[in-house]
Amino acid sequence: MRLHFGAFNCPREGWINTDVTPHVHISRIPGLARVIHALGKMSDQRLVEHQRGVFRKVEYLDVTKPWRYGSGSFDAIFSSHVFEHLPLHGARNCLKESYRCLKTGGVIRLSVPDLDAYISRYLPEHSLDWAIGFFEANETSEKNMHHFMYNFDSLSALLHSVGFSSIQRQHYKQGRCPDVEKMDNRPDSLFVEAIK
Repeated sequence: MRLHFGAFNCPREGWINTDVTPHVHISRIPGLARVIHALGKMSDQRLVEHQRGVFRKVEYLDVTKPWRYGSGSFDAIFSSHVFEHLPLHGARNCLKESYRCLKTGGVIRLSVPDLDAYISRYLPEHSLDWAIGFFEANETSEKNMHHFMYNFDSLSALLHSVGFSSIQRQHYKQGRCPDVEKMDNRPDSLFVEAIK
């Protein structure tokens, strides 16, 4: 079994796809997406995704809380651009659960915005725009804002602190994670893999 957390509208075949998006719950009630769209509270794109059944392929999972999966359940865990949206204590809890739920020898692959790349683009005369982008401060929902940012060293330290080893920086669509060529979808990211 393989777990994809933070799948949102990109569920992948062969994986248990999870997210905290309310679209998971909306998709379970026939016709609700159309009603929300008619009220002007859902974009045309999201309605089309509901009509295609995208969110029915996603299960609800709050990764900051204890997971319902048994210890040693998964061969692989994948996540793209989720960790920066978690407060640090939530990220630690998520990694503890990831470690518990992975089989020995299993791999976790995380992709996040690269803190070092963000810092390299900082210009004092554009500090407001830079900070808005850095924190995703224009988002209206707190869960969509950035709560913490990582470079390779800080993410490695966090992985190591919960027991992971063989922590390596990887390239886009390359690594030990199964299906990495179809899972990766954000090329300008920091990619890190670790082994239980």
